[in-house]
Amino acid sequence: MLTRPDGFYNQYRKGYRTIDYEPNGGMTMARKTGKAVWTAVATVMLAGTVLAACGGDSGETAANGGEAGSKPADTNIRVLLSHNNSGFASKGPEEKKQKYYDELSKLSGYNVSFEFLGHDIDFRQQLSLRFASGELTDLVRTGSVDWEVHQGAVDRGVFLELGPLIDKYGPNLKKKIPEVAWNSPKVTKNGKIYGIPVLTGAAADRVIFYRQDMLDQLKMGVPKTLDEFLAFAEAVKKNDVNGDGDPNNEWALSLTDGMSWNDVFTGSFGVRPGTWHMRNGKLEPDIIQPEMKEAIAFYKKLYDNGYIEKDFITKKQGDRGTDISKGLVAAWGAATYQYAAVAAQQYPNQPKAAITMAVPPKGPRGDNFLQIGTDQVYFVWVIPANTKNPEKIIKFLDWAWSAPEADKFFAYGIKDFNYTEENGQVKFDPKGPNNSELNEKEFFQLSINVRENGLNNPLALKVLPNSDVILKGYEDSKSTIMKNDAMYMPPLKAMDGRPELNPGFVAGSLFYDWFVKLVVGKEELDKGFDAFVAEWKKRGGEAAIREATDWYNAFNKK
Repeated sequence: MLTRPDGFYNQYRKGYRTIDYEPNGGMTMARKTGKAVWTAVATVMLAGTVLAACGGDSGETAANGGEAGSKPADTNIRVLLSHNNSGFASKGPEEKKQKYYDELSKLSGYNVSFEFLGHDIDFRQQLSLRFASGELTDLVRTGSVDWEVHQGAVDRGVFLELGPLIDKYGPNLKKKIPEVAWNSPKVTKNGKIYGIPVLTGAAADRVIFYRQDMLDQLKMGVPKTLDEFLAFAEAVKKNDVNGDGDPNNEWALSLTDGMSWNDVFTGSFGVRPGTWHMRNGKLEPDIIQPEMKEAIAFYKKLYDNGYIEKDFITKKQGDRGTDISKGLVAAWGAATYQYAAVAAQQYPNQPKAAITMAVPPKGPRGDNFLQIGTDQVYFVWVIPANTKNPEKIIKFLDWAWSAPEADKFFAYGIKDFNYTEENGQVKFDPKGPNNSELNEKEFFQLSINVRENGLNNPLALKVLPNSDVILKGYEDSKSTIMKNDAMYMPPLKAMDGRPELNPGFVAGSLFYDWFVKLVVGKEELDKGFDAFVAEWKKRGGEAAIREATDWYNAFNKK
């Protein structure tokens, strides 16, 4: 059993959904170092998971499974995933969640149950513990088959190879899921399939939400340039735009510890964390480019001028919704699929509250990227090697991707509960009591949707109020896609076991730590950025660039 002197494991075992850190402020420390710590825990103890996996009698499962279309006697499927910070998944009553589980089980013929872990950093830490202890379910959500949370799992035999099972029991998976997703290293390794993609549902969906009523009050339009955004931010600072009598509690932009979601401005300088581009014959990450220093300088200006909260980096992403409903923020990074829910939610004492979607302001060279070109993989399902009758899981997923009743359930929920039908036409009210409270419709469209982010699904979108506005938002979002020369690049050996080299907004990475230090002024910008780049290269980044360049040249046959 995994234990810690501070009793962490006991709290973890009690609920799985929340983690209580040490009362002496260990939460902040864990958030900064948690990725490295729990990656190490998982790596050290993963051997125990492998032994447990090898103990399963997987050799007899194919014989018990029968041919495609039949179901094994055992129809129980347990799913482990993140609640994704969705209101109903994280806070909804269990008895009401069970109603959806029962409906999905009735429709599919499989007894499906779900266990939700936390979101973002919490999910990484909790999932790492589950891999370390071997307490996994039949179907597990992960970021990639080679995710650092369970580094080396494929090589140690923790996951089943799924190619033969998919060929025999899941013909619709290959038909419905695009090749761009199957080719992703998040799904395959050494030419073999170990994961099943869950799709984003759209090529692009990222936008900025503005409070239109605040823009109207300030007699301003949506900012088209960074200078216009600064003017907007100054006006928000000087005026009581939420009307609560306090002109000093509003912020132009919401920022939290979840910077990967909240970053809406680096792309205006032609760079994005997590992206690599060929420059002067080398494949390099955007985080070490001079343009990234310009982007950090812009965030520093927002910080220095009081346009964002001073404690933004310790503010929990999960608290952002409260700030939004109170009118404490005038703009925030969002996704198009959130528009209907955010526009319909309650804004206490703000009767004129209204939301507008927009692309980011253009930067000094005319760029306004927001989303990286991707393989369309939202996350990945893996099946642990000790799972009995794994063919039942493939058959269940095949049903989810092909059955008309699955299409309806993941778009509209339960008939005569979430929606009705009149003359063959679906009537769906997103403000209905079983759809709006805690944003309940997200539960069947997103949280327990095993195939895609269903909030982006055209079936779900077309019945929403202002569907034309939402669909335009998707089109606008496409214009902000940035090409990523490393889209298919597998995990680099040079970065193996070195989470500090992660080229994205990930807690514990050098970039994340230096970004914070530079923005809040703990380090001088020019010297500090140069020091960051030098440290990143010295600690393995230079080797990573060489390896990435070799991969790029081989992949593109140069």
